[in-house]
Amino acid sequence: MSFIDVTPEYGLVVRKDALRERGVSFEMLLAVMKTDAPLDSDDRLISFGPSFGQEALDGLIEGLSGLGLHYFDDFIEVVGNYPEWCRFKVGYAAK
Repeated sequence: MSFIDVTPEYGLVVRKDALRERGVSFEMLLAVMKTDAPLDSDDRLISFGPSFGQEALDGLIEGLSGLGLHYFDDFIEVVGNYPEWCRFKVGYAAK
C-alpha cells in the first residue's frame, strides 16, 4: 500500500476513481481547487491543501459537490490541530 502526504490544515483527499466515475477531469478538479498542482498523489488518491481556514475549506467542498462528487464516498476533509513535528499520510484501503 502506498501513502500520500496530507495536511491537517484544512486539507482534502479525493479518490481518483471517483473522478472517472463522475466524469470529472483532472483539469476541472484543479480549477475548483484553485491550484496548479495537488499537494501529493499516487495511483488511487490525490491530496490538496492547506486551505486558509474552515470558510475556504467549506467553499472547496461546495465546489467539489458542484462537480458531482459526493462527500465521504468520493472525498474527505482532513482537519486537525497537530504540532509541526507530526506528519500524516493517507493510504487507500483495498476491500
